[in-house]
Parts: sequence; C-alpha cells; structure tokens
Amino acid sequence: ELDIPVLLHTSLTLTRELMLDYGRPIYLDEVAKDFPELKIVAVHGGWPWVLEMIAVAWKYPNVYIEISGTMPKYIATPNSGWDPLFVYGNTVIQDRVLWASNWPMITPKESIEGVMQFPLKETVRKKWLGENAARLLKL
Repeated sequence: ELDIPVLLHTSLTLTRELMLDYGRPIYLDEVAKDFPELKIVAVHGGWPWVLEMIAVAWKYPNVYIEISGTMPKYIATPNSGWDPLFVYGNTVIQDRVLWASNWPMITPKESIEGVMQFPLKETVRKKWLGENAARLLKL
C-alpha cells in the first residue's frame, strides 16, 4: 500500500546464532510470487548463492539485487562466486542491480572506485551506480 521497497538480508551471516540457510535468496521466490507489487531489495547480493539470487531477480521484475557488504575487489575476483553477476548483470538483470557502499565498513569512495573496475558496459555501470536506485525510489 505504501509503495516503498522492502530490504531483506540475502547472504551469509557471520553470527553463530543463525543458520546460514536463513539468508538464501530462494526464499524470496514465494514472497515475490505472492506479492508482485511489493518491491523487494535483496541486500548483500545473495553470496554464496549468487546464481540462485540471479534466478529469482530474473524471474520477478519486483526483485532487486543490492551489492554491498563485500569489498568490490572480492566481487571482481574471478572464481569468487560473483562471476555470474557480471554475465547476467550486464544483460538480463542490468536494470535490477543496485550499488551501496555499506558505509562505515566500506567507504563510498573506496566502493565506487572498486565498481569502476568491474567488467561492465558503461551504460550498465551507470545503472548500477544510481540510475536503477533512482527509478526504484521514483527520484
């Protein structure tokens, strides 16, 4: 009713009180299906279940992948598990990836400099760095 995005943690958690399984993106599948008007932002990109996260975002236009919480240099490292994000993020889900710095753990300057090194088309990089968020937030 409020037409505001809901942010949900989708990634591993380092707390020993919670099971890793709770951060799996596959659980967004049912929520996105049942609430197609709800804009869901999957915070932290779903690592180590990146392909699962991509599948959910590709399937549902109301699901966005937010990439913070991991240093960009690790996201860009080959075979880190993030590789599919660049394949699909440059193409079919390019309009649904959102950058965030995760400040104060990673400064905005450090994060943006890292994202500038990502193997992305320039038009896609602009989307990830703000255009997608502006559209989502209707700015």
